[in-house]
Amino acid sequence: MKMRYLLLAVLALVSQMVSAEVKVLEWEDLIPAEERDNPLPPPSNAIHPMFADESAPIDWVQTYGGVVEGLNGKEVRLAGFVVPLEGDENKVTEFLLVPYYGACIHVPPPPTNQIVYVNYPEGLPQDIVWDAVWVTGTLSAVTYDMETFAAGYSLKATLANPYDEG
Repeated sequence: MKMRYLLLAVLALVSQMVSAEVKVLEWEDLIPAEERDNPLPPPSNAIHPMFADESAPIDWVQTYGGVVEGLNGKEVRLAGFVVPLEGDENKVTEFLLVPYYGACIHVPPPPTNQIVYVNYPEGLPQDIVWDAVWVTGTLSAVTYDMETFAAGYSLKATLANPYDEG
């Protein structure tokens, strides 16, 4: 019986040590310091559909922002909103994590360093994809290119759950 309690205590300690190594990020942390001091201008040739007539071409250009190489390979936790990419009627296994609701659904997309491509084999339940979520996993400063835009980071998720302040 003592061995069982000892094992539980060791597991609890290891769990606390592992969670202590997870770095909680803010979206600003994904922007290199030099870009925070000198923000990138919005693309000049972006025409919002509301202001375009039928003959005007809609030309959205995504801003490419640098990545913070020091975050590469780090275990992180980041809160954001989900843009589903892959999954089924029960769960989403691939998605984009973005800083605000509606990003990437409405053009233009945020800068590349404000989009994180997430691969989560366990799957995020469909019933929480419209709310803010916390995602934990290993971050890679590797661009994930899609047809019309790119994500500046990729994340191999180990945990995703509803957002709460705590």
